[in-house]
Amino acid sequence: MELFRPDIVTSVGNHADLAIFEGRYASLQNDRVPANLFYPPHGSREGTATVLDVRNLMVHRRDDPEWKAMVEHGVRVATWDNADPLADVFLMQFGQFPAQEAIGIDYRRSLDQATQAVNLPIANGDPIPSEITQYPGISHLSRYDLTPHYSARAGWDYPGFYLGSAANIDDLVMFWNLRACGIQLAWHDLQHPARFDLVKVDYEARLRASLAGRDDFHNKPAIWCLDANRENAVAALGDGPWTICGVSEATWNGHNVSPAKMHFGIESALAVVGGPSQLPNLSFALKDKPFASDPWFYQQRLMASISVMGVPGDGSNYTFTPPCVPELNEFAGRKMILDYDGLRLEPEHVGIIIDAADVDLRIGAISIPTLIERIFALAGFQAKLSGSGLITRQLITSMGGLDGVRAFKISGVRRLIKSFGPTHSFSKNDATNKIGSKDPDTGSTFADHRRLYIEQRGAGTDLTPPMVFTHLVEKGLFRIGSDLRCPTCQLSSWTPLDSLKQKATCPLCGTAFDATRQLVESQFAYRRTGVLGVERNAAGAIPVAMVLQQLYVNLRSTFHSDGYGASYDLKPIDPGGGLPVCETDLVALVHEPRSSMPAVIIGECKDAGGAIDPIDIEHLRQVADAFPKERFVVYILLAKLSAFTPDEIELAKSLNTQFVRRVILLTHQELEPYRFYERRKDAVGKDIYASSAYDLAETTHRLYFLPQPTSAGPVADS
Repeated sequence: MELFRPDIVTSVGNHADLAIFEGRYASLQNDRVPANLFYPPHGSREGTATVLDVRNLMVHRRDDPEWKAMVEHGVRVATWDNADPLADVFLMQFGQFPAQEAIGIDYRRSLDQATQAVNLPIANGDPIPSEITQYPGISHLSRYDLTPHYSARAGWDYPGFYLGSAANIDDLVMFWNLRACGIQLAWHDLQHPARFDLVKVDYEARLRASLAGRDDFHNKPAIWCLDANRENAVAALGDGPWTICGVSEATWNGHNVSPAKMHFGIESALAVVGGPSQLPNLSFALKDKPFASDPWFYQQRLMASISVMGVPGDGSNYTFTPPCVPELNEFAGRKMILDYDGLRLEPEHVGIIIDAADVDLRIGAISIPTLIERIFALAGFQAKLSGSGLITRQLITSMGGLDGVRAFKISGVRRLIKSFGPTHSFSKNDATNKIGSKDPDTGSTFADHRRLYIEQRGAGTDLTPPMVFTHLVEKGLFRIGSDLRCPTCQLSSWTPLDSLKQKATCPLCGTAFDATRQLVESQFAYRRTGVLGVERNAAGAIPVAMVLQQLYVNLRSTFHSDGYGASYDLKPIDPGGGLPVCETDLVALVHEPRSSMPAVIIGECKDAGGAIDPIDIEHLRQVADAFPKERFVVYILLAKLSAFTPDEIELAKSLNTQFVRRVILLTHQELEPYRFYERRKDAVGKDIYASSAYDLAETTHRLYFLPQPTSAGPVADS
């Protein structure tokens, strides 16, 4: 189920085990697709298939030149005796329509009308006629127009023969599943080899001719068989040469055989964006559909996979492509299309169950904070934005989104914010001097950021401290005002620019006085304002914002929509379940190129001088371990705006296991540059690159947890 990722699960019988199996996959049920896949006849109308069927194909392609050429060449329908020991194999390989009495549809009559199909009987015990491989049949029509989608993971796909016994259910299931992966296979029975002599010679000759121009790994037909049948299979088909593919339960671990994602085609559509800017919706037409959309087929359903480009948000507000977690199907369906069972989350796409006659679609975005809360619920936690999380979110919004916080990379900006509290004023000169100064603890200088773009400026123009300060004031982090001294009480008070008057009133004693001379002779005074004016320790939101910005810039992809959140309070849904009450400073939902599962990054962020203690480590370990391992790849990120101490590195190392590297360590050296490792080199002096959470964890392992060459110096040094 995890490998094939079906869209709908429905029972085709009444056995109790089927009900149990169906209940395990409640997120894949759809009320509009009945158990037998067909609606019964109604009045003068025949029965109707509830999924796209071969009659839709016949109507859609009837005037197509390629279809007409196939009809002219001829269509053959294999027939056989149900008592034939190979009957099940014939049914899988050649196909057969169900009886009209069972479903209310005469598919064979429709096929004859569309293609003038001819029966090709296979007598019980006789050789299978080679003619059957030379003409299209029912199984060919079932996959007509379907091609593999480019996003499918590469795997074994060698065309050839499957050798097994029709009396062995394991062979039958394996043959069915391999063909369902899109692998071109013909059955060759080990118990009845003589019956396949004619088709074997013809099929092998055509297969070798088609593979002749390929590389050495793909220019030979394959022999597929159970591992136990390898010797018998090779002996049955001769010397070859062959590619031998032994199959077992391990074949389906996701690293060997990978099912093809079959689709009809790709069509682009221009969408209309509506709704609020923080949670928009898209409306678009379903045009040039690769199937018949006549209203007669309105009850036939299929999956439309939607990939949204051009309205990704900034990663912290909304998304149109939530991570592929089937348990979130109902939640996403209610939010995006107002239908609890009509949406399926897919890698890189959102699948929507549509009717063949639908002409348009409307989908809404999902709020990232709401999505994060639902994902933590799968791990057993009730997640809620903490007070510091609200401050961080507002800070990011004030700066224009995640990528708008680039100015915080400059150590002088961070020191400016920490140096002056909400009630302390400072001049522009004080600010620019602080921004341009060298960090006494880390050694970072403003010169490191002269090529940093925090807003639009002329090409070839270096960034300067006054530019940075002007940017911060414009974003509302600081307010302009003036310090005025009352001549009566002799106390100074700060008055914002919007309230300045020549005739002023002292807010401390209430005396009115003339402030003209003070205004003429003084300079503007600035104060922290907005979210930074809430409290002095609001600057603690800056390390979190820096980490989220760096992840957003370096891990984003054109075809994925990641999600980022700051500081969530976590409370166990089950108080007796052993999970801790704790907090994560950040959450990132990112794609994982090396896995079919989405990645979740949780972590702890510390400002310069902060310390990561064993309690932080243990809480993060428990939270990470609580996520379902079959649904998420979890990484633990520890960030600090100074070097890690040896004790902190040892604590972080304990979060890894022998085979799982999930810890990511980031310091000011990774957070201040535009790319993670611009200031780093590996053990042999080569540049380091990282574009995924996996890369970050692997690099952390190499830089911190492996013995370093003596010349490289201690890793913990800045």
